[in-house]
Amino acid sequence: MKNIIFKNLIIFIISLFFIIIFLEVLNLVLSGVPIYDKLGINRFQLTYIKSKNTKINNNFFPRNENSIINKSYIENCGYQESGIYHQTFTPDLNGFWNNDNKLYKNTDIVMIGDSFGMSSCVNSPYDFRSQLEKKSKKKILNLSPGSGGPLKQLRVIEEFTKDTNFEYFIWFYYEGNDEIDLSREIAKNFFGKEMSFSRKVTDKNIHPFSTQYRILASKDEIFVDYKKLLKWIDQFQNIKKIDKDYAKKWDSEILVRSKIFLAERLRGLNSLIKYFNNEKRSTDILEKEYEAVVKRMNIYLNSKEITKKYICYLPKYTRLVHKKKNHPEVRRLNELKDTIKVIGEKYGFEFIDAAKFFHNRKNPLDIFPYQLPNHYNENGYKILAEYVNKSIF
Repeated sequence: MKNIIFKNLIIFIISLFFIIIFLEVLNLVLSGVPIYDKLGINRFQLTYIKSKNTKINNNFFPRNENSIINKSYIENCGYQESGIYHQTFTPDLNGFWNNDNKLYKNTDIVMIGDSFGMSSCVNSPYDFRSQLEKKSKKKILNLSPGSGGPLKQLRVIEEFTKDTNFEYFIWFYYEGNDEIDLSREIAKNFFGKEMSFSRKVTDKNIHPFSTQYRILASKDEIFVDYKKLLKWIDQFQNIKKIDKDYAKKWDSEILVRSKIFLAERLRGLNSLIKYFNNEKRSTDILEKEYEAVVKRMNIYLNSKEITKKYICYLPKYTRLVHKKKNHPEVRRLNELKDTIKVIGEKYGFEFIDAAKFFHNRKNPLDIFPYQLPNHYNENGYKILAEYVNKSIF
């Protein structure tokens, strides 16, 4: 009996060893997106664990000189982004971030995108706009509304640049969700509905652990404090009105580390499975709608005699994590990219292919905090600004 148990144990250990070797080979050859979400890993705890043993890059250590107590606002995005600091901003006359109000009259560049356009959770002077201003020596009005797709961005430009004199127009397209956002905006009739897209913040008393913006009461609040977050979760996790992400159960660190290990070991296998999945882009039908948006933007820019106009195509994590550029997920993203390029060039927009540029770098993932699927980090926006500056100027 003991011999049978011993033999079975040996067989199990050997089998486990070869399974691990197989998975590691797949990871090495195919890479792929770690399956954090499928294993239900708390994203705040994931960033916390990844940031614990990572040396802070002092080149990008947050500066606070642009933060004004009782005037600037703070967004508690640092828990799932940098793990070091939250984002602060001072709203301009229309609620957009850190713009000099004089730029609404005269500026060199008007730029717009989604949360990547406003460099989500990266503070000045390391955000894209600040980096590009420094390199190009141009004044930039950034009207990125944070959330929203191409149609909302069109309406923002039409509403807030009527009286603005500018020479260059930079329009970001993020392949991660701009199609989805456009579909929602079409459904809400953003084309025809009368509405204002001002981002003015009115509530100064939002709960200090909400993901919404609130007034900055102290510069100490800028820095991430996980102990304070944990204390708050223990006290208030049963309150229904709080942000559900912050109220998620904070599991034992050993359990989460085990899940992280498994999620990262299985990424190659998950990537291999995608080769046998005939999934297509879910929003192919929006090509006609996107062209209508670009056409209308072009008409508006022509009315202002703007000829130096660019669409800058931004890559998502899924593209950059794949070592095989012919992977099905990358091919689908390339189909989308080609469509955006053709439509843009049809209406006179020059196409800046940041997706190809980032993918060809030696370490494409160093533009993400802790190489996790998220917004770009300070290094990412620095490199992007250098590339855009080189592409335009």
